[in-house]
Amino acid sequence: MPTQKDIIEKDKKHLWHHLTQHQVFENQDPKVFVEATGARIRDIEGREYLDGASGGVWCVNVGYGRESIAKAVYDQLVQLPYYAGVAGTVPAAEYAEQLAELLPDMDHVYFSNSGSEANEKAFKMVRQIAHLQGSGKQKILYRDRDYHGTTIACLAAAGQQERREEYGPYPEGFASIPHALCYRCPFGKSYPN
Repeated sequence: MPTQKDIIEKDKKHLWHHLTQHQVFENQDPKVFVEATGARIRDIEGREYLDGASGGVWCVNVGYGRESIAKAVYDQLVQLPYYAGVAGTVPAAEYAEQLAELLPDMDHVYFSNSGSEANEKAFKMVRQIAHLQGSGKQKILYRDRDYHGTTIACLAAAGQQERREEYGPYPEGFASIPHALCYRCPFGKSYPN
């Protein structure tokens, strides 16, 4: 069985950490997490943290260690783990109906694996609609300081220069507009003017 040191060395040698400058690992070890329950997560050294990043921001919104969810996932993995989006599945059709009932005037759902993938699809959808309507419109507007994901197109629509600067050039057709923030108005105005 690998030791704690072995795992940390494997991490340093082989993993590319999301949104991380890896030279930091020359002087310190990366965080390696081993278990979690509810909103708490424990690292390889036994330290416990309240998870305000992965859980709330990305994909563990209902907490870790939910046995009812694990069982439902297991049951579906045994029955039909995946089928490409070119056809439907029973759970997808049923869940899409539930979402459509909650969203007035929206009756179609596109499922994706991440926010980046969802935004990529949204960019394609609006451009396809504009093309089919013959409008000639192609620009995607984004606000300063906005975050939309980490794919190249999502970074093209990101208003956070610190996330963009190392990855260009970007695809054309994305335009920045000021963030709607009256408290620090980019036009030097004050509310309600």
